[in-house]
Amino acid sequence: VSGVAVLAESHISIHTWPERGYAALDIFMCGDAEPTKAIPVLRAAFQPGSINVSEHKRGII
Repeated sequence: VSGVAVLAESHISIHTWPERGYAALDIFMCGDAEPTKAIPVLRAAFQPGSINVSEHKRGII
């Protein structure tokens, strides 16, 4: 199961593999947005056993 929420210059996508108990989420935000603020909200919603967070800088820094 997959889904995406398109926001102004940003998006949050999720791809799941229920048979493996696994989900991968991508939080992409531009400008002064703080994507890490979404982590506690998503953690509360999905209640995962564990999470792995990585940050990838994109574009011109």
